[in-house]
Amino acid sequence: MAQQLNRLNDVFFKYLLGDTKKKFLTLSFINGILNRTDDMLFIDLEFLDKEMTPIMQDGKVSVLDIRAKMNDGTQVNIEVQVCKDPDMARRSLYYWAKMYGSELREGEPYDKLMPAISINLMDFNAFAQYTTCHHSYHICNDETKDILIDDLEMHFIELEKIRIGDIRKLRKSERWIAYFSHQCSDEEREVLAMSEPAIKEAMKCEMYFTQDEKLRRKYEIQEKARRDYISMMHNIEKSRTEGWQKGLEEGRAEGLAEGREEGRAEGRKEGREEGRLEERKRLTEQTVATMLQEGLSHELIARIMGLPEETVHAIAAAQPAPATE
Repeated sequence: MAQQLNRLNDVFFKYLLGDTKKKFLTLSFINGILNRTDDMLFIDLEFLDKEMTPIMQDGKVSVLDIRAKMNDGTQVNIEVQVCKDPDMARRSLYYWAKMYGSELREGEPYDKLMPAISINLMDFNAFAQYTTCHHSYHICNDETKDILIDDLEMHFIELEKIRIGDIRKLRKSERWIAYFSHQCSDEEREVLAMSEPAIKEAMKCEMYFTQDEKLRRKYEIQEKARRDYISMMHNIEKSRTEGWQKGLEEGRAEGLAEGREEGRAEGRKEGREEGRLEERKRLTEQTVATMLQEGLSHELIARIMGLPEETVHAIAAAQPAPATE
């Protein structure tokens, strides 16, 4: 493969981390990203979705997820997203919730629920407020930051934000982030491989992958779809920007000529609208007053008129006191 390998390509990613024969690589990735060590290490997993069908967006493959159950029952979902999605956080939380509840059968107690972890690898910047690349979330007390329950854990990784520096000093979680990031050169990956056996094995897998003609063909099809999608979105954004700029300039020119007349017309229009609102308000107050005189309760009037009960209270308070004999 002459061009540089895109390790986020769904064909390659599934080949590397979605294959039962290479699940030790998936375990290394998950344990590394989650910073699990010693007794906390996951030691085995079972892939839950054998097909691992990528999610489609706008007709193009843009999201791939790999779901696995760990040896202690914890479910982990690894998602790769290459196209920016403004609703990414909500969608990720939605799919986390579905994953969390999927193992509980009807009638089973809630203590059967097992932790669910979502790992999102993103080939774009999604959190402008952060300069770091790895963001983890749990359910916490707002004041004390105590975690309510360990069952929810979500990780968002912005691959473009990693700052590699001295490749030899990266933490275990950072090594896998660097491996998948475009910021990391092949030479730096060679250095990574010296300190991380799993990454060394991953680089061997790269060689086997590029020599497999069938896999390479699938890879190229996916790369073409990705490039076409990026080009299409770029052209749409360019057309939108150019159209907005042209419209702005034309609007300014027309506004100079028509501004005064439109201003006068707008003033007359606003005056008429204010008059209609005042008349509507007067009629509403009159109707409420009549209902009050008939002895209807404030709650019933509010329901009939579709008004807040506080509005009925205010109208009632403004009514003149009944004359006394």
